[in-house]
Amino acid sequence: MAFDPDLAAHVRRLLIRRLPDGVAVDDITEKKMFGGLAFMVRGKLCAAISGRDGCEVMLRIGKAHHDAALKHEGVRTTVMKGKEYRGYIDLDETAFPMLEDWVALALRHNQELSAAAPRRSREKSSTKHASRPDKTA
Repeated sequence: MAFDPDLAAHVRRLLIRRLPDGVAVDDITEKKMFGGLAFMVRGKLCAAISGRDGCEVMLRIGKAHHDAALKHEGVRTTVMKGKEYRGYIDLDETAFPMLEDWVALALRHNQELSAAAPRRSREKSSTKHASRPDKTA
């Protein structure tokens, strides 16, 4: 696993410092992921630390904030296996002076995800659509 343990400890401290009301430290879990260490808040990916492709920190900030984030130095769209993921950003060390602000944004997005109703699985929704009567008849 290629990640900087000091950076992981720093991100961990920032997550704890910026936790929104109603979210406990116990709601943060860590999981080996993406060749590094992922921080899950209430079971949803919030941040990750790795060394892949020169990236140090990946944050899930949501699509609504994506384009504005890219205007900042050291911020780029997360790319995994050749696919761009809007709503996820990679930060290199030039973006670290604003790391606490980026973590706070990721936590706000995490709160929005946690508050949203769970999405239905594709299997259930496709079954439901298949049982609808044909309106062309």
